[in-house]
Amino acid sequence: MIISCFIGVCVLLFGPLVSSACNVTLYAQGEPLNFTSPNYPGNYMSNDNCYWDIYPQTRGYNVILDMVFSDIEGSSGSNCPYDALTIYVKNNGDQRIGESKRICGQSRLNLFTREDQHIHAMFETDGSVTRGGFLIKYYETDGHSCGLSDLSASSVAWTNLTSPGYPSNYSKNPNCQWTISAPVGYEIKVEVVYFNVEYSTACSSDYLLFSDGSTSFAAQLGKYCGRSNITRVVVSSRNYMTITFHTDGSDTALGFNLKYKAGYRTTTSTTTTTTTEITNGLNCGSPLLRASTFTWRHLSSPGYPNHNYRNNMDCRWTVSAPAGYKIKVEIIVLSVEFEATCAFDYLLFSDGSSSFATRLGKYCYGTRNVVSSSNAMTITFHTDGSRTDRGFSLKYMARTSGSLLSASTSTWSILSSPGYPNYNNNMDCKWTISAPAGYKIKAEIIALSLEYEATCARDYLLFSDGSSSYDTKLGKYCTGTRDVVSSSNAMTITFHTDGSVTGRGFSLKYMARTSGCGTDEEINEYETKYIESPNYPLQYPSNANCSWTISSRLEGYVIHVEVVDFYLARDGPCSYDYVQLYDVTGTYERSLGRWCGLDGPDTQSTGMSMKVRFHSDSSSTFKGFKLAFTAVEPASSSSVSPNLGGIIGGVFGGIVGVAIVTCCCCGICSRKKSTTNDQSQGNRSREVYLNTIYTVPVSNYPPTTATTLPAMFTPPPAYSEVVKDDPPPYCQAVPLSDILPVVTSSSNGASSYQGIDNPAGPS
Repeated sequence: MIISCFIGVCVLLFGPLVSSACNVTLYAQGEPLNFTSPNYPGNYMSNDNCYWDIYPQTRGYNVILDMVFSDIEGSSGSNCPYDALTIYVKNNGDQRIGESKRICGQSRLNLFTREDQHIHAMFETDGSVTRGGFLIKYYETDGHSCGLSDLSASSVAWTNLTSPGYPSNYSKNPNCQWTISAPVGYEIKVEVVYFNVEYSTACSSDYLLFSDGSTSFAAQLGKYCGRSNITRVVVSSRNYMTITFHTDGSDTALGFNLKYKAGYRTTTSTTTTTTTEITNGLNCGSPLLRASTFTWRHLSSPGYPNHNYRNNMDCRWTVSAPAGYKIKVEIIVLSVEFEATCAFDYLLFSDGSSSFATRLGKYCYGTRNVVSSSNAMTITFHTDGSRTDRGFSLKYMARTSGSLLSASTSTWSILSSPGYPNYNNNMDCKWTISAPAGYKIKAEIIALSLEYEATCARDYLLFSDGSSSYDTKLGKYCTGTRDVVSSSNAMTITFHTDGSVTGRGFSLKYMARTSGCGTDEEINEYETKYIESPNYPLQYPSNANCSWTISSRLEGYVIHVEVVDFYLARDGPCSYDYVQLYDVTGTYERSLGRWCGLDGPDTQSTGMSMKVRFHSDSSSTFKGFKLAFTAVEPASSSSVSPNLGGIIGGVFGGIVGVAIVTCCCCGICSRKKSTTNDQSQGNRSREVYLNTIYTVPVSNYPPTTATTLPAMFTPPPAYSEVVKDDPPPYCQAVPLSDILPVVTSSSNGASSYQGIDNPAGPS
């Protein structure tokens, strides 16, 4: 837990400390810490050069590096010619040890050092495109208890290697690495005797990794998780092999038991290869391959990636799958001699168990996906007698029929879990949804009822931003309803279940949209609708202009909005990137405010409709926003209610004022009159006063009606009408009924006060 203060405001942050400082030395601790590219999670800068040196804080301990996220210009299968993060392992004398790793694109990395070693990381960018950068965890561990050691392979007898604690469950969070060596001219052969490791998509949680060299940077020979009763054989192409066993903090299992041995390398010379061997592809590995229904398997050209392939090769592999499945192949790297028609060196895909079957594609450059129409596919790798190159690397998997879907641009399509509303255990289903270029995929989860676990590690629905489940994760869910939007014209949905509790499953709808924003939503009672910026929680695009209208049919209700997440570019008047809300009444729109930076809206409309507009300029972009909308009863009436207390107080105040003024006037008149009469006349008037009661005849005044506006007070009768002789010594009060205002009701139910200029004035 960290407390961060800025601009006088302290924010409580949970999780590991994040460092994006450049050119610094970091010290790993027992708890994971993070370091990131400059400006993360915003885009990094052009023409930048940064480095970090990472040492263990405890002497004799080792550093573990785990890349959580990367989005660096370039492709993960290339040599990263534009922007790149390069990782070196050095001894404490700053001498480089072994190979370096150059990273770009969207990659994963897990690296261990040995005792008295540290990590040097260098991040270099050119002057062109920038992207989201990277986030890496690092921590220290005592390597003596789990791997991080050198082993020697015997050429005579097998040697066993097991997971920590085997045959009991391994513990959480061990990270082990063994480097096995053999004499020059030998290769390492490993046979997996028993294997049971927690399964996860792309083996991202717990896994056993075999690398073809003395570090985990070397070419990958295989990465495995789950449970298998089939013995696996892994063979190196040199006299070193590195085995990495990585686990996270969630579920554990029994682990593994394997054995290894050194043997002579058996590379066949091209001069001694017979025509029959070339035709049958016997010099290219096993020609019969079986596709797994739950994990990707890899296939590479001979010698890849450390040696160029040979001339005059014809390698064939037939990949099969269970009945009802199809074969999907994703080309990761293809680097062969190029010719416009691919006539020299090429990779040929045929739709069946023979190379004479219908051609699916013939390629000599680029990366792409190839899918069979049945449960068999034949892959042919041909080279001529001229120039050679690195070759190819691809992965293949068995997919259920119908796993490739097309999103309509005009109507919603429905996708549900198999057997909905009841699914089975141990399922791994994948669907790749595509749309025309320029469109994005929008999926709305209608129902999601799975076995619940806080991190959704057991049964889950995973959304990936592209045509592979390895692509950037858009969301992993096991409960609730929500909307998910891709950043391109492809989205992959993975449905995984374990071997325990089952639920009803899921149902969702999907559609192709021209952008990730701009829809009309209607809210019912007790319902919450969410609006997200395009690509959320990834960075929103530049030059976005989006508009949503949120409304309700609940009479008398208004739209309330509050922030779930909010992170835009910040400037004083919010003129760069901003969210602006409008009160909508018919065709009239009134602005409710504009928000940017980290401060989002918490307000409500005055009517049953609200418009949301999002704008971004051409400069920096950030994580964006997620807003929640509900239909609620208004917190206060939008109409102005009459201030009855003020009105009544004003009326009585007016009565008292009129009475005082009238009395004063009459008194003055009386005094003036009395000074002009003689004494005898004064005595007579006093006698009249003592014996006479003076009244005002009410019947002489006009009646008050709802349509006749009365005066504030009625003038007294003429002096000659009341007093025939002398006036009385005081003034007669006007009846109260004649000076009170008339109250009527208007058509909208509000009270109307006739004859009062400001009925809501101060009391």
